[in-house]
Amino acid sequence: MTRSAGGPVVAGHPPTGAAPEAGGVPGPLCRRVRAIAGAAAAELPPGPLLSEIHSVLDRLAEPGLRIAVGGRMKAGKSTLINALVGQEVAATAATECTLLVAWFRAGPQNRVVVHSTDGRRVETGARPGGGIPYELSGLGVPLEEIQELEVELANRRLAEYTIVDTPGVDSLSGLDDVAMAALARADALLYVMPHPGQGEQEALEALRRKASGSITAATVLGVLSRIDELGSGTGDPWPHARRIAGRYSRSLTGLVGTIVPVVGLLAQAAAGDGYTDDDTARIARLAATTEADLTEALYSGDAFLAWDAGPLPAGDRRRLLGLLGRHGIAEAFAAWHSGTRGSAAMLSHLRAASGIDELESEIRGRFVASADRLRAARAIHSLDQAAGGAGGDDRVLVALRAGLAEVRTHPLMRQAELGTALADLASGTLTLPEPDGRELVALATGGSPAACLGLPAGTDRPTQAREADRLAARWRVIENTARQRVTRRHARAARELYEALYFLD
Repeated sequence: MTRSAGGPVVAGHPPTGAAPEAGGVPGPLCRRVRAIAGAAAAELPPGPLLSEIHSVLDRLAEPGLRIAVGGRMKAGKSTLINALVGQEVAATAATECTLLVAWFRAGPQNRVVVHSTDGRRVETGARPGGGIPYELSGLGVPLEEIQELEVELANRRLAEYTIVDTPGVDSLSGLDDVAMAALARADALLYVMPHPGQGEQEALEALRRKASGSITAATVLGVLSRIDELGSGTGDPWPHARRIAGRYSRSLTGLVGTIVPVVGLLAQAAAGDGYTDDDTARIARLAATTEADLTEALYSGDAFLAWDAGPLPAGDRRRLLGLLGRHGIAEAFAAWHSGTRGSAAMLSHLRAASGIDELESEIRGRFVASADRLRAARAIHSLDQAAGGAGGDDRVLVALRAGLAEVRTHPLMRQAELGTALADLASGTLTLPEPDGRELVALATGGSPAACLGLPAGTDRPTQAREADRLAARWRVIENTARQRVTRRHARAARELYEALYFLD
């Protein structure tokens, strides 16, 4: 393959290396989709298509990604949201609040806007410090009349993305349609699972079918949320958790990009605002006991609460157990004995032990870095669906479809097209040897050219170009020799994207 000095620029597109969205500034793909949709809106009469186009335009005017947090009932979704936001904003107990869709986004002040089923918007105050009030009766709208909640927070962590809390996906809850409607309006999904198994694969497959195949490894990151409860619930959970995460990442290939293990309760305490200096003092008093006695007391939660012979009174034991869990208490005890002193140092240690930093790194690398592509792909999908069933001015519809087709030719959008390949890989329609499947997943989900090529971050461009050239040649062979049509089709898409990465500046 011959590479020109400057690399090609596809007609009508900005250079392939254009930076993704940052700081609320729309990326080149979103700007192009917005221009195409705006031109159509200016010529269309009132009706369903115009309403959907305005909805897409409003969505593209938002400052960043929408990341939904989903999973089955009692998976630990709200605990994870509190850890990501850095404060307790979502109810973690099984209350009426967990049956509602809640949108957590950055705002100039803390407030809650209730969207009712009859279209009303009722603004009310947030709980002290921000978040959903503990008593929903204070929202001013009966529960059965609440469509969803919009929670604005003066919180810098939400500058990069809005978080969407969804009810548990469980047919027994009767909330599957509510959860799916929320997921359909998100750009990416964190799928939370406490104990992965066949049920999780079936739930993800059902989500993918309901979402017309748009839920794939390109848009889904799995979270193993309660690794401290795996096995016996004692000792170091990380070796076992990493083995489980790796095994299920492979078995869910095509459905999730990867699975990240997290100690959810510890992450909420370490990253949030609930931990105080008094808790450090409790840990210091607890450190007066022996490791053997503490290990015996932490055999179970009930055993710890009944440990009247220990150095802490019952109220302090209850506080630490609810805040840190058994594993977190053991981590704090070990940290104190290794010389960790003061609340700031203790929180830093507990945060590192929780796994939340790795999860946030994956979110940024897989989702935030690809925000322009993910948002544009979601907008195009919505516009395609609306235009597909619309009647009216053929000239406007032809121009709209042609414009969207032109955006799809952008090299960055070819990555989005591989979402279909991942869906086929997940369903078994596409069968590939494991090394080829791993390459396809990396290509379709990578947040940077190096990641797409399976190379370490920071790899220089000449090395990237050589690897892209090698992989393009390899997938050309797969394309030309595959017996199944579906394999040839997806191999061609992969080969074309490798070629685009080769010419990337």
